[in-house]
Formats: sequence, C-alpha cells, structure tokens
Amino acid sequence: MDRPQPLYGAEALRALDRRTIDALKIPSIALMKRAGRAAFARLLERWPDAGSVQVFCGGGNNGGDGYVIAALAAQKQIPVTVYACVAPEALKGDALRACDYARSEGVRIVTSLEDLDNTGEDTVIVDALLGTGFSGELRGAVAPAVEHINASPGPVLAVDIPSGLSADTGSAGQAVCADVTVTFIGRKLGLYCGRGPALSGEILFESLGAPEQVYTEVAPLAQRFDGASIQRLPARAADAYKNQFGHVLVVGGDSGTGGAALMAAESAARAGAGLVSLATHPQHLVASLTRRPEVMAHPVISGQELEPLLEMPDVIAVGPGLGRAPWGEQLLARAGRADVPLVLDADALNILAGGRVLAGVRRHDWVLTPHVGEAARLLGCGTGDVLADPRAAAIAIQKKFSGVVVLKGAGTLIAHPSGVDLIKGGNPGMASGGMGDLLTGVIAALIGQHMTPLEAARLAVWLHGEAGDRAAADGQRGLLATDLLPHIRKLVD
Repeated sequence: MDRPQPLYGAEALRALDRRTIDALKIPSIALMKRAGRAAFARLLERWPDAGSVQVFCGGGNNGGDGYVIAALAAQKQIPVTVYACVAPEALKGDALRACDYARSEGVRIVTSLEDLDNTGEDTVIVDALLGTGFSGELRGAVAPAVEHINASPGPVLAVDIPSGLSADTGSAGQAVCADVTVTFIGRKLGLYCGRGPALSGEILFESLGAPEQVYTEVAPLAQRFDGASIQRLPARAADAYKNQFGHVLVVGGDSGTGGAALMAAESAARAGAGLVSLATHPQHLVASLTRRPEVMAHPVISGQELEPLLEMPDVIAVGPGLGRAPWGEQLLARAGRADVPLVLDADALNILAGGRVLAGVRRHDWVLTPHVGEAARLLGCGTGDVLADPRAAAIAIQKKFSGVVVLKGAGTLIAHPSGVDLIKGGNPGMASGGMGDLLTGVIAALIGQHMTPLEAARLAVWLHGEAGDRAAADGQRGLLATDLLPHIRKLVD
C-alpha cells in the first residue's frame, strides 16, 4: 500500500523551501532556476508546437520563476514576452537576479498590457504573478493582468499555484483559471479542495530534488489518499456466509422521498453488506420490494415502531429522505442512541443541527457526512464561511460532535481525531441528487464488514468518486446516482 501524499499550507511551504535549500547546500537562486527549468520542460512536453509564450510576472519569487521560464524560451528561440506587473527596477533579491537572466537572453519585457502582442491559440500563457503567500483579494495591476490571462485564447500554465487561489484553503475570488499547474517541492492543499480543482487544471508535481528528510520535518495540513494508499477489504474465504459481513439498517424515506433511502440501502448491498434492512414510510414498501427484493423493507410510522428493528443491525445509516417533520425526529432520536455505529446524512444532520434531538451527544463511532449547506447548519454559520476554509469547517464539526466527519465537495475532506484526509476522485457530473445517499450506504456497508469508521469513510469516499469517474466515461452531464451502482460493486470486490 502506498503512502498518502502530504498537503501543505503557505507557512509550511516556506519552511520546506528553506530546508530544501539548506539540505541541498545551494543558493536560493539555484532552486528558483530548478523551478523554472522544471516548469519550462512541462510546457514543452504539453505544448511542443507552441508558437509563442507570454509570461506574466509578479514581483516576488513566483515572478522570478516566470523570468527563468522566459529566459529558457528565448534560448529555445521561441518568441517570448514578459508582462512585468512590478517594474524591473523595483525588483529585489532572486526576482531581480532572474529578471537580469531573462534580459541577458534578450527577452522583451513590457509593463503595460497594451504593449502585449495579440495572441492566438498557439500562444502559451504562463501565470507567474502570485505564489503561495497570497491571501485576500487581488490588488493593483494584478487584477487586470488576471483578467487578461483568462480572456486569452491560448492555454494557460500556472507556476506553483494559480494566482488568486489560497494555498491554505482553496478559496478564491478573482483568480487565474489554468489548464496546467506545475507545483514545486510540496503539494498545496488549496490545489485539491475548494475552488482549487476548478482553477488548477491538470496538476503536475516537481520535487526539485528536495530530499525525503525535509518532508519529515514539516507538518502537513492534510494527507491525500488515492486508491493505492487506502486500506481495502480482505478477500472473502471460500466458506464465507452472510452474517460475517454485517447487517446494515437504513432509516429514512418520509412521504415523497423514499427513493433516497432505497438508494442508500441498495448501495449498501452493492458494497458487500451481508444483510440490508430498510425502515421507511409505509407508502414506500411496495416500491422497495419491487425495486430491490433483497432489501428487507419494514414500514414504520413512529419511533416506537422503529425500536424493535434497532436490535438487529451491526450499523445504522440515518438520514436519506428522512425529512425534518416529527416522523424524522422520532426516528433519529431512537436510532441515534442505539449501541452500534451510525452514519448520519441529509436531514439527520439538519435535525441534529437544530439542537432538539440528540442535543449535546458526542459519539466516537459515528460518521457525519455533510455537504456545505449542512456543514454550515451544524456550525451555525453561513455557507460562505465553510467555503472560505473547508478544512477548518470539517475540523470544527469533528471537535463539536466527535467521530469522523466527511465534508463532501470538490476535494472531499475527512476530519478525524488524528488529522484531516483528502480523497482523490469524483467529477462535476456527480453534482446531482442521490449521490450522497449512495455514499451513506457504502460507508455503512464497510463498517459492517469490520472496518473502523475512519477506514470505512476513506475507502467509501474513494469508491464513490472512482465509480463516478468510471460512470462518467461517456459524459458527465445527465449522470444519475444509480449509474454508479454497477461500478461500486466491481470496485469493492
């Protein structure tokens, strides 16, 4: 099993840079030139027929990387122009030295956007305006430069991080939208969560020769898992029987929302649960038996009727289609005090946020799976606050309620007592109804198969995202939650 990839914030990245320079015993300008060479090599690899290059340089080290790229383009006799957001005479340190290097190669440097030549689709735009130290809003000449980059017809390569994107949080206002981002030494958390995936394009990592030792000396903000670094289920023995693989009870499906609970139940079955039961509104009983007779459906009209069903399962999933009416509150109140692990989703989270049901309850054995809106309600804040720093929001929910928190989104985050994980996978086609219901069922099924809540959350989020990617192979638009079910079954085996 591979190790997960550490993801860093701005402060840690500065420490990594310093330690790399010290460990390699090289001047900082040498590391800058390594970065420029690595980015330029990627540019040529991706766009070997580039007709020209325009490099947008800021006044810091990110701009210095851009000047190195411009110098290398000139050496290759590729027409290149630098737009200097900060006048060359105002540069200092390595940025000035890199600018002098570009000048020595005859690079044309302009300080007005109006002096840039018109570009075509064969002009590669290099964004070297702002680096990982950026936070807040774009100011001064940077804002119109970013607007110019995004309006250009040619492809965009961002150096280290798209300008305007926060390395710490993935939040962004006005920002460069890149086709490719070449990032150095440490992977930035902000590239993989929040608006990072939408702005960064393809992310290419270059270590620049940083020794492994430096990564043990600096703490990351999160760990990034993929299919090769996540613990999987063991193979089943030849004499296996159903009771070895857990009994999942799904609770939900108020009047008019029975499909959500049924999808959660079916996904639990497809993810390998030995037995699956469904406690739902009586009106959904026939549909459940017709759609999936393997699921043992029970009509319940009150929390009292749910009580005897709580003695059967090894894990309970509550929330899909639950609603916020008294029916849903009663069911959550009963299920929430059962002595087995829980997975809470959808309206179970909204009821929990209301504070009338399970008030003050903290459980180490439950998994909460909010999207941004539900996360905001759990924290009593606005969705903008969650989007501004999703990692901090996930941590805050975990501290408030304990257990494991799965904050769903582009770059799903898992907060747990030992840290924060980010799971690779998923696509915009999955922004449709029912996707979260499937995830709830898969998490419950994996807990029933003897995984810890954290192990189950990691594997379920990856399975869900990978299944979504495979189901979207023929196109993302119009993707349905149930399209993922055949892929979940294949992936979990």
